[in-house]
Amino acid sequence: MNFVGHALAASWKSREPVFALGAMLPDFASMCGMRLDAAEGEPIAAGVEYHHATDRAFHRLEAFARAVADIAEQLIARGVPRGPARGAAHVGFELCLDGALLGEAGAAGAYQGALAAGALPGVERALSWSAPDGPARWRVLCARLVAHGPPFEYRDPVRVAERVERVLARRRLLALSPAAAAIVAREMPAIAARVDGAAPIVLERLRADLA
Repeated sequence: MNFVGHALAASWKSREPVFALGAMLPDFASMCGMRLDAAEGEPIAAGVEYHHATDRAFHRLEAFARAVADIAEQLIARGVPRGPARGAAHVGFELCLDGALLGEAGAAGAYQGALAAGALPGVERALSWSAPDGPARWRVLCARLVAHGPPFEYRDPVRVAERVERVLARRRLLALSPAAAAIVAREMPAIAARVDGAAPIVLERLRADLA
């Protein structure tokens, strides 16, 4: 699950922005190219734990697994090699889901409120990163995300396809060739439509599993 989904899921348990921030922090650490080694104190530490619980529940969902498998087979049938097709299906589903979830009441507000909390001095002191310059990287990322606002570009299949290509480029065995990237871009509108259709049942079952 991607960070907008984590913000929305966190709002089911708590309205505290720092809790929602904790629920997104592991994803943000990856975006900074490092690990979050520790988050001290409540509610931020509880939010980090909720992130992991949410990911476990999400990846067990039959609706998610079935959709990703179908999307991967769709891409393979069009000529994308199996490994990159599976990677593109997984990443593409999660990004398109974030785009769909931004239409849910409270999702954009939960995301923006959590990011605003990220600039609080007490929050920064509570975080320990794997990189020596972790605090500086976090401040830069947080400022960039706040300035950008909710990632409504995840509603645009063209932008999602570009993002999928960039994400997979970091993994040698999953990287898309130019030909495969072109196929993913052509198929992304259909993938986004599939995710939009699956989003309500994914949310319903995820919320039930987390209750």
